Amino acid sequence: MNEKKLAKILKEGVKNNKIKTGYKEVSQYIKGTKLIVLSKTLTPEKEEKIKKSAEESAISVISYPGNAVLLGRLCSLSYGASVVSLKNVSDDDVKELMSS
Repeated sequence: MNEKKLAKILKEGVKNNKIKTGYKEVSQYIKGTKLIVLSKTLTPEKEEKIKKSAEESAISVISYPGNAVLLGRLCSLSYGASVVSLKNVSDDDVKELMSS
């Protein structure tokens, strides 16, 4: 996975206010999402639920190897984020992240 590219996309999402963080919020606002990033901190049950919802809605899912705190830092947030969803990601960016 290209972590620099992912960080750039996440920071852009935060700047443009097009990002949702946390399991409840991501689950609630899954419609219109293009990309979901899961940290390894997420419980297997929650991860399975999000992956199932994403699959039904044809949303790309990336498993981030770091924990929630590292994913939060990658987004330039002052708190941890076990799961992050983005709405304003270009299809090219998603393809690039999925292939790397």
